[in-house]
Amino acid sequence: MMKQTGRMALKRALPLMVAVALGASGCAGVGPQQAPEGEAPISPSVQVQPPVKTQTVTVFYPDWQVQHVIPEQRQVPEGSAAELATRVVEELLAGPADPTLQRPFPDGTRLLEPVSLNNGVAAVNLSEEANRLQGSASVVAALSALRLSLSEIPGIVRVQLQVDGRSDGDLGGMVLEVMDRGLYLYPVLPNPERIKYLQGRADQGLDPWRRDPLEVAHFDGRMFGFTAAELDQATIQQAGNEAEVYVTRDGTTYNFTLVRNQAAGGNGIWTIASLNPMQWHAYESLPFALQSWADRYTETTIGATNAEFDRLYLLASVEEGDVRITGAATEGGQLVVSLTEEGGGPVSIASVPLPGADLETVFRWETPPVGPASRHTSPETLPRLYTADGTGQAETVLTGNAVVHTTAFEAGRITVMGYARHLFEASISARLLDGKGQEVAVGHGTATASMWDWGEFTIVLEHSVPPGEYRLEIGDYSMRDGAWQPRTVKYVTVPAR
Repeated sequence: MMKQTGRMALKRALPLMVAVALGASGCAGVGPQQAPEGEAPISPSVQVQPPVKTQTVTVFYPDWQVQHVIPEQRQVPEGSAAELATRVVEELLAGPADPTLQRPFPDGTRLLEPVSLNNGVAAVNLSEEANRLQGSASVVAALSALRLSLSEIPGIVRVQLQVDGRSDGDLGGMVLEVMDRGLYLYPVLPNPERIKYLQGRADQGLDPWRRDPLEVAHFDGRMFGFTAAELDQATIQQAGNEAEVYVTRDGTTYNFTLVRNQAAGGNGIWTIASLNPMQWHAYESLPFALQSWADRYTETTIGATNAEFDRLYLLASVEEGDVRITGAATEGGQLVVSLTEEGGGPVSIASVPLPGADLETVFRWETPPVGPASRHTSPETLPRLYTADGTGQAETVLTGNAVVHTTAFEAGRITVMGYARHLFEASISARLLDGKGQEVAVGHGTATASMWDWGEFTIVLEHSVPPGEYRLEIGDYSMRDGAWQPRTVKYVTVPAR
């Protein structure tokens, strides 16, 4: 059994993610600035005389690695959607209050005219300095900062970007779809200077919400591209100085880890430390091919895997009771999937990035099940093979690359049923050998799946052998040299006719 639960070990469980490290070249940095006087200060770029009503807006700035764009709040005068858009772009160009963040556009870039808004299209005309952006990472960060900063202003559907009044060149003419909220599922690289800066503000009595991990998730979670509405529905599990936050989009649940600044003790602020590689999926969110795969197991007690695109999908199902996949970790040559009953249901579906090596997947309970599932499973391993109708064979566990669960004998015929994986074009064969090792019967079949997934097969061997004990081999033929590759061996007794 694993010593750690999957919930708090996800970020260190899988050496499976490929870190997306984008260089910071091309983004002009902003020098240290004075911290605002309040949580969401009156904008320094707008002189308000006399004071008028203001409202809070969110502006996004690239982080120190130009990997994520980080939100900051501003107070700007109330106005129409076009007026708010103008003020947001001016704030964006003025630069961040946090000295550890960066300007999205090169120093000197100006808004040449107020933003206009027609039929949902916001026209933003920047000065020619905007074309000095260098490097794809810098361009992506700048466009993401502009799009996200304008995304919460009602009425804006897309942004039409111009440079010096022209719609040509590298940036001019670009159209940004504001509602296309793609996710930025990159690792979060730690920045001790930002933690120090934010802790200093909290110690001054500013941003008290940063001592609440869920409030921090609601705000800073936008760096991944989640909307405020999605983050408002997020759930949290906290244990000491670490918390896991779960947020769902379109039937898939993502989670990230927050940690408290332990250097400040109980007054430490919370920051997002990592994005975890595991994702949880509702059945309805799966592609059709994966739904068909899941359909085969929803009435069985089984643990199954399926490689699709760049992820390995994991499914745990119990006939009676509940199961929930909580994490996955490599242990030696195995990928151990952790399970619990708490908060689960009859089926749990998750995915992780494809392992870099061919690992055997083992499904293991964190603690022995105590509910109805305990009648169908051992304390450690979820039985991974039931008959097609979901009954019987609780003692049969899928191991290796093939397993036989039924052999039926008729006159001159043996019907073999089982499961196999890692097959080329799902081809599977059976051979019957006598006591001298001579092949006396052979049959061929096709499994219902190939490669990573376990597929069910049925093979019929026609024979004319006398009664007695025989060796039954299930396997396939090598694509390299045609040699026979037995996957599993079973000794059977052929009865008298």
